[in-house]
Amino acid sequence: MLALPLPAAAGSVETRLAEELLASLGPSVPPDAQVALTLGRPFDGPVDAVRDIGLDPRTGIFQARILSNGHAVELSGRADVEVTMPVPVRRIRPGEVIEASDLTTIRLSLDRAGAGFIATADALVGQSPRRQLSAGRLVQVGSVGAPIVVQRNRPVTLVYEDGALLLAARGRALQEGGVGDSVRVMNIASSTVVTGTVTGAETVSVSGPRLPQAAKP
Repeated sequence: MLALPLPAAAGSVETRLAEELLASLGPSVPPDAQVALTLGRPFDGPVDAVRDIGLDPRTGIFQARILSNGHAVELSGRADVEVTMPVPVRRIRPGEVIEASDLTTIRLSLDRAGAGFIATADALVGQSPRRQLSAGRLVQVGSVGAPIVVQRNRPVTLVYEDGALLLAARGRALQEGGVGDSVRVMNIASSTVVTGTVTGAETVSVSGPRLPQAAKP
């Protein structure tokens, strides 16, 4: 068995087949992908060229046609494309901020990783879980976001912007959210419910051509 990153030095038939197989999969495969490749039968002849190679992603079986000493040779075997994925080293609860020390990486088959999971540690560090993350488990896309700075049913400063005009009012958040999230807020003075964007700790900004009547400086 050979685990080989791309690119790799020329060498055995396994090396050449691993290179060609990764190249055939195109940009859908991450740059750090590796191939764990096993031939169905031994082959120790030279490889002049790889004419054709294909992989069945359901079974992991590959088929290849190479040229060796001027002769066409059919080869087959099993190839597992593996990628590195981040996972927590401990249970991380909602409201906590994920740090680099909270993460490690594991290698697993590309088909097990899937597009529904976060693929890099950089996409997790500084984020906060929306639901509890388990140690050693892949993190689903959408299960983390910016740290919560507006709490549901807690007071917030509601900032109304209309061009150069800036007004502030007291509000009560009807949803929790992090910076950049859209949340619903009730203007306490008018009982009007508006939707705004969280811009900081306990601060929600609403922009528009018209301002609620009860918003006072």
